[in-house]
Amino acid sequence: MDTTGKALVDHWGWAAEKGVMNKNTAGGTRAAVVQVLSVLENWETVDVKTLDVEDTLVRFQNLKKKDFKPAVLETYKRRFRQAVNSYLAYLEDPGGWKPRTLDRPVADRDDVDGVRAPAGASRGNRHEAPQTGIVEYPFPLREGQMIRLYLPRDLRVAEVKRLTAFMSTLTVDAEGLAIDVHN
Repeated sequence: MDTTGKALVDHWGWAAEKGVMNKNTAGGTRAAVVQVLSVLENWETVDVKTLDVEDTLVRFQNLKKKDFKPAVLETYKRRFRQAVNSYLAYLEDPGGWKPRTLDRPVADRDDVDGVRAPAGASRGNRHEAPQTGIVEYPFPLREGQMIRLYLPRDLRVAEVKRLTAFMSTLTVDAEGLAIDVHN
């Protein structure tokens, strides 16, 4: 199997083209990989199996910090780590490989290379609460998936019940499961 930088970049194009993952997500991952690898000489032939990812990310940050906002740099670094790990997992077991997606884009016209802020979030810091009185709560949903909830600081019981009822309508594996939101 090909473990070059070019193969890593091509993999994310393939994932989008074949519908293995969302095109926007794959495109954002590919963009991050291209940007990070661009700091290496002959990046196309670099062996990603032996690549020192953290050293590469330090070089990327030092060389590109004037080109990107800090939040974008952090997003690219996170996506690059994920992309390398996921690609190496693909090479180990192509038939059983499933992309793990931690970045879920939210529709927002003000994006940079596929990096999008949550609706209403400040463009200066992608992890800032979107408005006064709103608090960000990171929540580990399941293995490998961290989500962020933006909720009012003074959240009320009635609002939690409404939110719980709404969330129960989004499930894909609990058909017919009644959730008692009144307890």
